[in-house]
Amino acid sequence: MAEESAHRVRGLACIFLVTFFVLAARMAHVQLVIGDDLAERCRDQRAVSLTAVPVRGAIYDRNMRMLAGEFRRRAIVVFPEFVKAREAVARMVARLTGGSWEDVLSRLGSPAPLYVAAGAMPSLADGIDTETLGEALRDPGVVVVEQPVRYHPDAIGAHVIGYLDPSGTRGISGVERLLDRYLRGGGPGEVTVFADARGTPMRGLGVRWLPGEPAAASVRLTIDRDIQALVEDVMDDAVERGAVVVMDPRSGDVLAMASRPAFWPDNIATAARDPASPLVNRAIMAYPPGSVFKVVVAAAAIESGTASLHDTFHDPGYVDVGAARFRCYTHEEGGHGDITFIDAMAYSCNTAFIDVGLQTGAERLVGLAERLGLGATTGVALPGEQAGVIPDARSMSPQDIGNLAIGQGRLTVTPLQVATVMSAVANGGFLRRPRLVMEIMPNDMSDDPALARSIKPAEPVRILSEDTCRQLTFMLEAVTRWGTGTAAWVAEGGSCGKTGSAETGKVSEGGSPVSHAWFAGFAPLSDPRLVIVVFVEEGMSGGRAAAPVFARIARRALGLYPASR
Repeated sequence: MAEESAHRVRGLACIFLVTFFVLAARMAHVQLVIGDDLAERCRDQRAVSLTAVPVRGAIYDRNMRMLAGEFRRRAIVVFPEFVKAREAVARMVARLTGGSWEDVLSRLGSPAPLYVAAGAMPSLADGIDTETLGEALRDPGVVVVEQPVRYHPDAIGAHVIGYLDPSGTRGISGVERLLDRYLRGGGPGEVTVFADARGTPMRGLGVRWLPGEPAAASVRLTIDRDIQALVEDVMDDAVERGAVVVMDPRSGDVLAMASRPAFWPDNIATAARDPASPLVNRAIMAYPPGSVFKVVVAAAAIESGTASLHDTFHDPGYVDVGAARFRCYTHEEGGHGDITFIDAMAYSCNTAFIDVGLQTGAERLVGLAERLGLGATTGVALPGEQAGVIPDARSMSPQDIGNLAIGQGRLTVTPLQVATVMSAVANGGFLRRPRLVMEIMPNDMSDDPALARSIKPAEPVRILSEDTCRQLTFMLEAVTRWGTGTAAWVAEGGSCGKTGSAETGKVSEGGSPVSHAWFAGFAPLSDPRLVIVVFVEEGMSGGRAAAPVFARIARRALGLYPASR
């Protein structure tokens, strides 16, 4: 009997021992092999997604300061079961979303959390105005959560950066579109709230941001955020419609590119309906240049030897070319009289420049314009960039040459192209193709190291002689010292440039021709490091509308971009 009992005990012990080892092995398998997966599945069962936020690679300025990527803004989550002041909360949500408070009140009858997206109301720069929302914001059923948003509330550089489609996954304009294949993320992040098995929010666990799968790469631009912000501040104050481009003539780097009117990248629908066309990047749109083109005419004349700085012309206020009469703006006063080539640039004398253009000839004028990059896109590859128009020299009549010599007729250029021309003068005669993208940087988890690309500046090509550029600089300095562009003079180091007033073909209510206003120049005079082009759509006078904007930007930007860079 005792032997039988011992046999039974040994059998039970074996069974318990086998069972223990099976359970231990299962526990080890759960903890060491599939534990993370089970924990994630458990979490997912309790996590209720409030909104998905597409993930994209960041866009940085030249100093690695974020222009687009993951800025934090405050959003609101309302838990109806915990709300005390239902009407106040409903009015708050309605105000932020632009909806009806009655509709919001009815939604608060459901236990499901109510999510109010970050930046739902653009006028609240930080997403939530605590002073105004007061009681509702302090309600126990309201939780404020920091949510990633792609664009800064100030929307610095919106026209360069661009915007996305409504889903937030595909670039539609600007760098977002240009480098979309690098910037796209693998999967969206989510704003989630945790709930129990019945779906009731577990408020103590809070609202969480669950990151998605990262993008392949981020992008570094040549833009300087400080200079970009400065340009946009000045334009907001002084330019209703127009564009400004700032370039380093030594490298071709685009330091700032801004267009007005501006838009908010998170509210494209409103911008698309605006008749002022804020989505258009005017810095890469083509317009008649007016007298700014006289820089090219003077360069062609000096290079070819058809004119020199001290040549004298007679301006009675007009010049007849065939059956066409071209008037100088001083025709009512009898013109400038005898005037040197230097003063013809300083005072923008049409008569003298038409004489010079006719002597120089269409082939030389058009040939130099083309070598300086006019009539072709610049290479920055921004979507929507226009090439502009350079007339065909072979089909030009003397009247066509007269129009070309003063920047009118079929000729059109973009502000970015004009910046390229002025950079060639500023750097001693080299064409520097504009550079906007400095570097493509793969993320740390990328399995494709070939994504890493450093975009070097294009090799410079000599277009003008150094002596020609010195003479042009002297002529352009006369513009800012005593000519039509004195409002663009910068005392600290000096400045030079050219005004332009380009007729649009429109007429004002008073019967006067409507003109675009230009100023294109560089500073300082010794070793120039900033080229600045200002275009004011229908600004009438380059000297009055564009030149002062140049000066305001140049004075401050020179301090932000020292010579040692």
